[in-house]
Amino acid sequence: MTPVILVTFAGRQTRMEILTQYIRRALDQGIIDEWHIWDFTRSADDHAWVTREFGPARYMGSKVPYQSAGTVSASASFRTSARIRHDLHIAVIPNDRPHECYEIVAGGWKNTHSVLRTISRDQLAHFERSTEQTVWSKPTPGILSPGRPNDVILSVDPAGAPILRINDVTIGTWPELDLSAGGTVQIRGGWGADLELGDVDARTRRYIGNPNEHLPYYQAYEYYATRFDEFRDAVFLKCDDDIVYLDIDKLDGFIQFRRANPHYFVVSANVVNNGVCAYLQQEAGSISSSVGDFERPPGGFGGTLWESAERAAKLHAYFLGEHGRTLALPQPVIDWTERQSINFIAWLGRDLLHMALPQGDDEHALTIGVPTFLGRPSAIYSDFTVSHLSFGPQERGWDPTPLIKAYEALMRSRLFPETEKPALRAAI
Repeated sequence: MTPVILVTFAGRQTRMEILTQYIRRALDQGIIDEWHIWDFTRSADDHAWVTREFGPARYMGSKVPYQSAGTVSASASFRTSARIRHDLHIAVIPNDRPHECYEIVAGGWKNTHSVLRTISRDQLAHFERSTEQTVWSKPTPGILSPGRPNDVILSVDPAGAPILRINDVTIGTWPELDLSAGGTVQIRGGWGADLELGDVDARTRRYIGNPNEHLPYYQAYEYYATRFDEFRDAVFLKCDDDIVYLDIDKLDGFIQFRRANPHYFVVSANVVNNGVCAYLQQEAGSISSSVGDFERPPGGFGGTLWESAERAAKLHAYFLGEHGRTLALPQPVIDWTERQSINFIAWLGRDLLHMALPQGDDEHALTIGVPTFLGRPSAIYSDFTVSHLSFGPQERGWDPTPLIKAYEALMRSRLFPETEKPALRAAI
């Protein structure tokens, strides 16, 4: 099987809600098999939206605080499959005492000891432990296996005492605690140990990178590269969270082209509001000079479109006026050896061999660094169009709300034509 996996670095709610509608339709149609949402949000509101919208976390970096994972009661155990080397943290909040919290650390201290302690609710949000009270401690050498996912079962006996078993070994039973009313369960890694939950296997999966890192995206590439055997046969798509139009009828053709042309390192969609694509679109006569003159960005990076909100707005208005018509390139496929923006690209799982990227500029690495080293070109595919809302420099002093509303109208006219009759020009 060669699954198709879309990766999106999330996420700004106001920018991502339109994309969500397109991708869910692609999932429903079987064009995409999995959508991996990497939570690199920068605000609490956006994190809360991503959590609500995309459900339980599949993966958490070692610096990610507790995340909701389920419930436990006398009638239903909490079960999970945890890939972690050490320091598995499980927090339980009793339903009848919501201000209390118990924390179990299994395989702490480099997989040598386990403890049960009481902590305050606010300590769920950080790693500092200065006011906790240790209830129980026990040597548990080698309790967590690094070679396979660990089977974790937290249950409650008839008297209300919690019991923790890992890999068929009872870690502890605590009759001094009362969970007869059940409780909610949260989970995390920590102290250098990332955590992956194998039972979170929905088609849409949430991955949480370590917070507050500059240029954090290397974490996603490292995740896939270190799981090469699992993903070697996949086709990967990667798109920005502010893709506001996607020609869903042409998406499968883009994927099939990517599959059939393994000599390209990455293949880009034909992107509206992308400096290289705008230059090529105008070269082909797809953009009138009345919209503006779009030069070839020096070395494929930057340029007047990249830095100008006014030029971006005019280009978006032109595309919306064309009602999503493809702005064709000079040829069906353009070989490209300079840098280009990676707003929507595809690569093959076999190339994860070369994608353990260091922290830094992933765009340069994927379109210049690695392809140059390997002596392989990249490409831009003309017949699959997406629209990218904005680059950072374009957002200075610019309110894109009218454009977002217009793209929402275009999305509804494409995906839900029986219920919507948008007036695109009036919305701009």
